[in-house]
Amino acid sequence: MAEKAVNGMYEWRLKAPNGRVVGVSTPQFRTAVEAVRGCLALREESAEYLARITHKKEGVGWVWTVPGPQGRPLARSPRAYERHATCQNAFRKFIALLADTPAPETLTGQHLGDGEVASRETELAPRCR
Repeated sequence: MAEKAVNGMYEWRLKAPNGRVVGVSTPQFRTAVEAVRGCLALREESAEYLARITHKKEGVGWVWTVPGPQGRPLARSPRAYERHATCQNAFRKFIALLADTPAPETLTGQHLGDGEVASRETELAPRCR
């Protein structure tokens, strides 16, 4: 679900069918609806994305990001992974789930987070929440 960050902005989280978060937005959005639409926009070109996998400077672990225009990340791993190969696999799962996200559907009355409810016109995908 789109979640409100500490600064009052929103971000999306892509969840696997088991409920585990597999990717999160790096950009933040003014509304929950914009956050969900940002996830859907990312889906359109998911087959062409490559991961930038780096080791965290502090602590142990590898993280992936999806670089966007001007090098600004569009999405990132939800956590650090102990092994490089595990991080690569996590990115592959993210891309597969993103590409498999169903076409937008209208979810009238769907709770988006922080009291915001989807209107009749709001198009959302079930996994980008």
